[in-house]
Amino acid sequence: MAEALLVVVADVGLKEARLVEVARVAGVSVGLVQRYFRTKEELIRFGVGYVYERTEQRAQEVEFVMPVRGYLERLMAVFLPLDEARVRELRFWLAFLHTSLTDPELAATHQQAQLKLLTGLREAFEGAQRRGEVAADRDPTAEAAALVAFVDGLALHHLTTAPAYPVESLQPALTTYLDQVFG
Repeated sequence: MAEALLVVVADVGLKEARLVEVARVAGVSVGLVQRYFRTKEELIRFGVGYVYERTEQRAQEVEFVMPVRGYLERLMAVFLPLDEARVRELRFWLAFLHTSLTDPELAATHQQAQLKLLTGLREAFEGAQRRGEVAADRDPTAEAAALVAFVDGLALHHLTTAPAYPVESLQPALTTYLDQVFG
């Protein structure tokens, strides 16, 4: 059901997504969808949880191996739209972000996920400083925020202006960015 929701939202957007279309893509009856989700909002909340869980699972699968720089490059690549599944997730996530501006529950979900990511990245930068991989005068909190902003911006620009940001340029751009931070 979650995959069907992502496909529908990627095709028509969150606002235009309908339970009947999700059911059609999932190959089930509308009644079955409504049995689990009384409203579109419940289905969207389920989809948000699904995307965050899937992304977190991918991130947890990245093995923490020294140096920290290599780990961060592999970790942040998880958030780039390097395949069709992640493109669908990104399109869904962008639609969700818009909705979260007016939905306190969705906003809280996003804020918790961001805080968890930023905390983990800050800790990684602190570890990199202790190991001498990053200059001592760099602020780990600021570096964590900048890395998230860079990857989010790269993903967004790929999605909206793909000719200028083709998929094959995303990983090299991340590498270049991290080279500057760890240089």
